[in-house]
This record gives sequence, structure tokens and C-alpha cells, in this order.
Amino acid sequence: MSDNLIHIRAFLGKYYPELNYSAIQEKYKNTGLDTFFEQRFFIQGNKAQMIVDASLRGLIAIISGNEVQVSQELYDHPNIIITNSLENKDQNSNPRSLYNPDIFSTVAYLICQNHTMFRVVGGVDEPIYLKYKADYETFYNSVVVVEIDTGIEVEIVEEIESYSALNVVTNYILQPSSSLNLRTFYQNHISALSYFYRNIIAQDNASYVHILFGKGSSNVIDENKIHAHHQSKSEFLGIINSDGKKFHSILFVHPTSEIYSINVDYRDILYGKANITFFPVILEQQPSNSSIISVSSMTLEEIPDGQADIEIKKYLSDIIERATLDRTVGVERFYNNKSKFLHFP
Repeated sequence: MSDNLIHIRAFLGKYYPELNYSAIQEKYKNTGLDTFFEQRFFIQGNKAQMIVDASLRGLIAIISGNEVQVSQELYDHPNIIITNSLENKDQNSNPRSLYNPDIFSTVAYLICQNHTMFRVVGGVDEPIYLKYKADYETFYNSVVVVEIDTGIEVEIVEEIESYSALNVVTNYILQPSSSLNLRTFYQNHISALSYFYRNIIAQDNASYVHILFGKGSSNVIDENKIHAHHQSKSEFLGIINSDGKKFHSILFVHPTSEIYSINVDYRDILYGKANITFFPVILEQQPSNSSIISVSSMTLEEIPDGQADIEIKKYLSDIIERATLDRTVGVERFYNNKSKFLHFP
């Protein structure tokens, strides 16, 4: 272990008591989040940098805490505007004002005060790849904002790869009648920690479809909050490969209209000492009767020898069929990720 690792509890200082208290909320029950504060990591300083890397191919950004690499193609794309909060001339803006102790991952606002912003203002004929990484012995924190203009349809692929501890807040802002098809791959290593929070604002008539390919590791908390506006439609599909480890999903639905729809279908593959949970909360107005929230699981130890592959494919087939991209350019990376993920033990 390196000598310069920082005790998280000491680093958080005055924020530690309220974060420690929030970790015992019902939604975080049995996630082991409270044990995180006694661990030690290298933590990036607030010095941020964004590098345009000509060696990267396709529309891709690699986000390692405060350090962001953006491909030349993404940076130069005429319909994508990339900025960061350090360029914001508004001296009254305070990133820490967005911190909310009820949501653990918003600790990112305290540590990473530079926010990278991607605004999509026109058609994009390739998927956009956002890769989040944490290196060995590190606790990296990132804040990302993706805004999609009115009537625009976008495909985004998230790749989450942690070798130690990774904490991300991503805000997806869908303007009226816009559409986001989001795909997520967890590629964590066994001892890794990942805390990922998506704050989704689906404005009037917006469409949000998220297909999650989750892989368990030492601890994963994948938390989502969707603000469902009038006639917005959202769908959450997930395949969780426990990998014999931990993966926790949280979904918080905050309607701003009586007319909206949401469909959830998460399917877990359990084996070994897996601990997989799903915690839903719907405030105020319930979704229409046509909306469904379904979470199910399959335990591999209960399947007869030699039948696992057949039973898994049958169990997951309709979600696997849905997990495609409408684009035809720049999709090889996505399908390679999908093929690797679907190799179960």
C-alpha cells in the first residue's frame, strides 16, 4: 500500500457525519456503503484538465476523475458542444450547492468541482462513448452533464471500469421531444468499488431507454433518479451478472405530471456469494396501469449440469435482442463489449 493514501473519513471532514448518517438510509441497507469511510485511497486534487487526443478513434471521451481525454472527432463534431465549468464566467455559481447528503454519489460535487458538459444540438450518426475509469488505489470523482436539444435522438454507451474506487454523477437533460438510448457496461475488477448516480430530467414527450449490463464487484451501487415530465416515457432494462459479488440498483421516480410511463425489467444471474438488490421509490403520482416494474433472478447452482447456457439464453433472450444500436457506424466497440459481457461462467 502506498504511503500517500488518504483516509476518506478524515478527508471529508465536516461532511463526514451527514454522509455517514445518509449511508444507513433504507435504500442503502445491506449495500455495505458505511464501511467505505474507513478506507484509504489516493484522491485527485481539484486541478482539472481536458486533453484532445488525436489517437482516440470515434466519438469517445475517457473520464478519469478530473482528467478528461476527448477524441478529435468528438471535439470537432459540429453538433456536439463540449465545455467545462471552469470556463463559466458566472462567479456566483457554486458547484457544492448541488451536493445532497441523501444521495451518496453527490460527494463528487465536493471533490470534483469542474463539470464536463456535452450539449447535443443536432443529429449525430454514431454512438457517443463515455468511458469512466479509476486506477489502482485511487478514489476518482467525476461530474458530467449531457444535454440533448429539443427533438434530437442520441445513442450513448457508458463504459465503467474501476480498478479501485470510482464515483460518478451524470446529469442527463432531455429537452422536450428528445430521445436518449443509453447502454451501460460495468467492467469492474473483483476488488473494485463503483458508485454511479444518473440524474435524468425527461421533459415533456421525451423518451429515455436504458439497457444496463451490470457486473458485480466488491461493491457497486448504481443509483438512478428520473424526473418524469408530461407524457415522458422511460424504460429501464437490466442484466446483472453477479460474478459472485455485489451489485445494488436504486431507482427513484419523481413525477412532475399525472401522465407519464415507466417500465422496468431487471434480471439477475446469481451464483456464489452474490448479493444483488433492487430498491425502487416512486413519489406522489403513480405511473399508468400499463407501466410495469419487474425484477427477477436465476440461480446458476439450481440449474442441472450442462444446462446453464441454454437456460441463461432463454431467460435473457428478449433483453439481449433489444440491446442493439440503431446506428451502423462506430458500433463495433459496443458489440464487442456486449459479446464479452454475455460470457457467463
